[in-house]
Amino acid sequence: MSNDPAGRQQSGFAAALTAARAEPAQPAPPAKRPRKHRHRRILGAMILLGLTGLVAGVGSYSAFSSSTSNTGDTFQAGSVTLTDNHNATALISLTNAKPGDSDAGCIQVTYNGTLSANVKLYGSGLGALAPYLTLTVTRGTDSSPSYRSCSNFTADANNYIGQGNGVVYSGNLDSFPSSYAAGITDPAVGGGTQTWTNGNSHSYKFTITAQDNNASQGLSGSASFTWEARNT
Repeated sequence: MSNDPAGRQQSGFAAALTAARAEPAQPAPPAKRPRKHRHRRILGAMILLGLTGLVAGVGSYSAFSSSTSNTGDTFQAGSVTLTDNHNATALISLTNAKPGDSDAGCIQVTYNGTLSANVKLYGSGLGALAPYLTLTVTRGTDSSPSYRSCSNFTADANNYIGQGNGVVYSGNLDSFPSSYAAGITDPAVGGGTQTWTNGNSHSYKFTITAQDNNASQGLSGSASFTWEARNT
């Protein structure tokens, strides 16, 4: 048996090398992350948890409630309605007239609307004879109205335009206002504008007179008259 020290050292080195190769290497411990990164992770988790709770809350939310209602509401528009007592015949007429000839007719106008209204009178005087005819319109009352008849007509006591009691127009037929905007506003007895309400009525006397003008010979003309109510 050999007692060589060098041989023993070599044998021990070989054994240590063999053991080192057989033992697996241990991984290095992870480096510690800075504290601020941990705080961000915690905050992110809290936000995520809060959002999750909010979504869940919306899905399951309920509340107390109460309501009341009514039914049977109805609606109806008001009305503005004028009528008169004419019978489809001419109110005034002149035939084969000479200077100074005249004709008169009376008509009653009644308001049946549910809304209060103002009434205006307008019309048209047409034809070559219209400038040579004088028209006078007088407002008043009629105790027993009958179309065209003026036997029971009484003029208003007011001298509205300085042409006599109840007179609301006096002038040439062709100068009579021809539109609502320019029309004769129905006057109130005490002054101002008459407001018409359901059941109100007024009578009007129309008088037409041929003027003394030689230029009117052989001419002819025509006229129409309109009362229009508009609610106030």
